Amino acid sequence: MNLHYFRERKLALYVSLLYVGLSTLTVCSLYPNDRLYGEWTTYTLLFTFPISIFSFMFRYAEADLIYPVFIIQAIHIIPTFLFCNYIFKKPPIKYKAN
Repeated sequence: MNLHYFRERKLALYVSLLYVGLSTLTVCSLYPNDRLYGEWTTYTLLFTFPISIFSFMFRYAEADLIYPVFIIQAIHIIPTFLFCNYIFKKPPIKYKAN
């Protein structure tokens, strides 16, 4: 994929980065010792459930390590971008023959 591929699909890229970023922030704020811990994490975790489930399972099993969460979420950006690209894809223009 070249840079032109991403220029045509800016909206899908921005939405996927926002969604995965929100999911990452939520998973990194789950425990009471975390700086951004609060009630909002439950609602945001439910909203970002498809992306955050694997990171949540890892964080639940090993609360002290946080860098694998970033690795898992970085891997999740690619399928999220492809899914958003599929949703935001414009249908081809059909021309009527005279």
